[in-house]
Amino acid sequence: MVVSDLEEQRRLLVDIVGLEVLLEEGEYVRIGGQGGFHLGLEEGPHGSPCDGLEINIQVDDVDEVHRRLVEAGISVEGPPEDQEWGGRHVWFRDVDGRRMSVFD
Repeated sequence: MVVSDLEEQRRLLVDIVGLEVLLEEGEYVRIGGQGGFHLGLEEGPHGSPCDGLEINIQVDDVDEVHRRLVEAGISVEGPPEDQEWGGRHVWFRDVDGRRMSVFD
């Protein structure tokens, strides 16, 4: 995924959401989470074809991540909501305005 500010995106996904850095090489960071998924981040111009990507991240405690998102001033689309399938979701915008969510 191409991001305009690699450090801010890394801070959002690692320090606030709670994902793990798997690899860092220059202008590339690979992060991962529960269930073995990986996401590669590279710094580049906003407006690439990858901008339409929607990312949903499973976390242990969506209410805690929501609290950290709000405290960090991240644009959140409302409080966590219970879903019909039993999980809880909260939607937010990453540093380039892409819609993402965390759920448990």
